Amino acid sequence: MIRLVSDLPDISGSDAGYLKIKCLYDSFRFDNSVLFWRQQGGAYISLSGGNMTISGGAVCTEELFEFLSLISPSSVFCPEDTAIKLKNNYTAVNVMRRLGDISGETAGDRLSSDELYKLFDIPDFSLPPYPEFAVDWCRRLNRGCAEYYGIKEKCAALSFNSGNYALINGIVSREKGYGKKALTAIIQKNRGRYIIACCEDRLTGFYEKYGFEKLSKRFAIINEYK
Repeated sequence: MIRLVSDLPDISGSDAGYLKIKCLYDSFRFDNSVLFWRQQGGAYISLSGGNMTISGGAVCTEELFEFLSLISPSSVFCPEDTAIKLKNNYTAVNVMRRLGDISGETAGDRLSSDELYKLFDIPDFSLPPYPEFAVDWCRRLNRGCAEYYGIKEKCAALSFNSGNYALINGIVSREKGYGKKALTAIIQKNRGRYIIACCEDRLTGFYEKYGFEKLSKRFAIINEYK
């Protein structure tokens, strides 16, 4: 049975889905427009702005089918084996991890939410309308649940955090060489945390070059759930 939940346990592993859900929960737990569920003894589920996330853990496929038919999310982020059971087209992503053990601080600029949005407004990213982005980002940042690094018109990196874990939510480089700078800086800002990033195969080498290991469990992005 899938039930609404009001409390979520702390993160104790590298489940990218649960980390994404817990980061959302830490900032929006009292917002009635954001919902959290758990399938009995198994996966956790969140819904925000039509976007659903499903964690790792046991899944009753038949019940999940019925639940998704009722909710009709616009997109789903879930373990790849769950996506296969849902029989939807998806994009597979690798889960990368490293410890934030780089000391120091890379000099950057103070950027507004509008400046960050414009930096990430490229075909590689699927952004919500700016007002939605600004509300989400500012709430996370003001509650100490997010970090960022940026240089005006050149690069940026965003991360969300919960406890001892951080999730890289995006890195963009408008000029050659700035991707490394942005990644290094966001690792520094999350010193002492385990840092998780999700990326397609073509970007795996970039993260491995800078000390990330590829975990065995892959996740999937279903951009148009049907």
